[in-house]
Amino acid sequence: MVNRDSLALRFRRFCAHNRILVLFFAVLAVMTVVAPGFATPGNAAAILRGVSINALLVTGLTVVFIVRQMDLSFAAVLTFGAMVAVSVQPRFGWIGAFAAAGAVGLAVGLANGFLVTKAKVDSFIATLGTMMVFIGVAPQFSNGGTLNLQDFEASHWVGTSLLGQGTWLGCLLSPLVLAALGVVLLFELFLKRTATGRSLFLVGGNPKTAWYSGLPIGRLTMCAFVTSGVLAGLAGALTVTKLNSASPGLGAPSLMVVIAAVIVGGTSMDGGRGSVFKSFVALVTLEMIINGFNLRGASTAIIAVASGVVLGTVIVYDAILLVRKNRIRGQRHELLDELAQLENNPATPSDSPDPSPTPSEDDAMQRKEQVPLNFCLGALAALTVVSVTGMCFIYQLASRQPTVMSNTVASAGTGAAPAVSGDVFSLKSTDGQPLIFPEEAAIKLPPRPENPEALPETDAGHWYDQEYAGWGITRVNPIAPPSGGPKGKKVIYLKFIDHPYLTAMQNGMQKVADHYGIEMKMMCAEYDVNLQAKQVDLAINEKPDLVIFNAVDAKGAAGLLRKLNEARIPVVASNQMCTNEGLAYTLTWCGPDDWGNNRNLARAFAEKMHYEGGYCIVRHLAGNACYDSRTWSIVSELAKIAPKMKLLDMQTSKLDKIETEKLVSGWITRFGPELKGITCSDDSGAQLGVNKACKDANRTDIIRVAAGNSKVGMDAVKSGDVAAITFQSAEGDGAIAMELAAEWFSGKKLPEVRYLPKGIITPKTVDQYLPAQW
Repeated sequence: MVNRDSLALRFRRFCAHNRILVLFFAVLAVMTVVAPGFATPGNAAAILRGVSINALLVTGLTVVFIVRQMDLSFAAVLTFGAMVAVSVQPRFGWIGAFAAAGAVGLAVGLANGFLVTKAKVDSFIATLGTMMVFIGVAPQFSNGGTLNLQDFEASHWVGTSLLGQGTWLGCLLSPLVLAALGVVLLFELFLKRTATGRSLFLVGGNPKTAWYSGLPIGRLTMCAFVTSGVLAGLAGALTVTKLNSASPGLGAPSLMVVIAAVIVGGTSMDGGRGSVFKSFVALVTLEMIINGFNLRGASTAIIAVASGVVLGTVIVYDAILLVRKNRIRGQRHELLDELAQLENNPATPSDSPDPSPTPSEDDAMQRKEQVPLNFCLGALAALTVVSVTGMCFIYQLASRQPTVMSNTVASAGTGAAPAVSGDVFSLKSTDGQPLIFPEEAAIKLPPRPENPEALPETDAGHWYDQEYAGWGITRVNPIAPPSGGPKGKKVIYLKFIDHPYLTAMQNGMQKVADHYGIEMKMMCAEYDVNLQAKQVDLAINEKPDLVIFNAVDAKGAAGLLRKLNEARIPVVASNQMCTNEGLAYTLTWCGPDDWGNNRNLARAFAEKMHYEGGYCIVRHLAGNACYDSRTWSIVSELAKIAPKMKLLDMQTSKLDKIETEKLVSGWITRFGPELKGITCSDDSGAQLGVNKACKDANRTDIIRVAAGNSKVGMDAVKSGDVAAITFQSAEGDGAIAMELAAEWFSGKKLPEVRYLPKGIITPKTVDQYLPAQW
């Protein structure tokens, strides 16, 4: 007769040892039910392609964890390896690019290993140091911008199934996925089936025993760091084949995802326990959660909460298992079960003189002691299920019952709204300005210099191809509009970051969508180019009628726009000005005339400065189109109209208030009275930092101007802290993009470029732009 207690014990052990497989199938089942289009070959392929790069990183980190060490540098190594690969590829081809990226990882791995094994530096501190070094080196290597490749064939090949799209087997057979699976399986076999691999477990699990056994602990630890470094470097090169670009922040989003996947997969930070395969399954599980919520059109906040709940549950579950393991350490359950059976056998003498509790009594006492732990575990599991289910339920309610936003009805991810009667040009923004300004007369472009890059950066002609991108280009594989007009069409909005400006922009977009009866869904990339690449794959699988695209990386978006074009999905590029190489795959581009607007701001700035004095510039985020436009439009304009004004310094503070405050305080100390003015690429958080630094230093005499049009900026203008800001309608930015989509659905010819109206807000005019849109 089968012992039920024994079966229950075995089941608990199976769940404890294979908890990631249980979690994987649980998430798979839930997402299949709640996320439309989740269980399809195309979406499976998107998930696997999405985790392929990080699969190399989790492999390396798992090996490092097994030897009881930590590596924080892998994300920075990926970034620098990608930049080296981009630099090497045009001359030495892809083999040379991968070799160079791998060499970068090898060097970093050796450095980390030397610091830990020879210099006896704690691995957390050592790898934190190398991480910080490469975080600083990367923007210097790329001059703060993005490095691009024009070889799209590699990116097309690595992401294409060898059996074609649409089959379950085909989703596994793309070179990118095969490379990731090959690395995972190779290292899983190495760790479990070779003497060296098993030695790594002994080094991490019991270093003293490993030393007494004669194992070379230092060399094995060094090999673990080298493995992590080389795989991170190769992951950087593989990222380049996928994106055709490399930017300073490329690897940063992978850091926490990879660490979370390794922990969720069951690899112990105490060493001696782990599995590359289970780390990979955990990575896929986390990706499925993000993918499923993206398919539902959920916000980034909901996705973050859901991912955090899963991670927190696993960590608490691990803690409970550890407490239980320590309590029953040394007990042999199989022997206790055998003794319990003998106890119940009538032939067994029952008059044992031993006064200690019988095995069955002892087992009962243990179960009684475990009641609080089981209760906590059950309560936590219930809380997890309720939380995730509740978020889905709330989101579904929100998607069915539109939320009032800015005097109109809007709901991201809803079905097509009934068309609103009236003229779309009669719609108003929050500030009372027209939501959509009539199209201005076509601008007359100045002649293009013969060789713009040969001109100095202070010459406006040097930036001609960026300032006038989108004009006069030939569209590649143009797409004809569908019939039937805009009503009922589906549009996916790929937003590049969750920011108040973009929220207002989305509101304006939704107003126009509701006006025409267009169904709109949003996905946010959180300024992660890899995440935006995954969302492009999701959009392709959903086959919308049109995509409105905000590029995370303006210079590196060409590959993503090309992929959408190849899938025959029309694109309206919006807000972030891309390069001509990318815009060639779009219907049109619309957004602020950032160069023209900031040239106007430069003229207002020069007038306030009386056309002389030193000034500094707080730059935008590296990789963003505004990084150049809100810097060099001002520098080149001032060089022309105010040659007595001197540029003292320009740096990015990542638009963070505290970092900006530190930066400006340093400028005030460094330049003293020579510093007469500051221009800021953001009039919200960064401008608060500028104002605080000037106030603390008692330098309210410094003339300040900024780009933005936020409430913070307008309040600063009204109070006199800021002399002028640019006018840029956030709601209008989104409204124009959706209006162009509606016009295209109606069969109208779209302009090459559609700018927002320009303007400068000063203390005299600020009241007419209130209340602020964001």
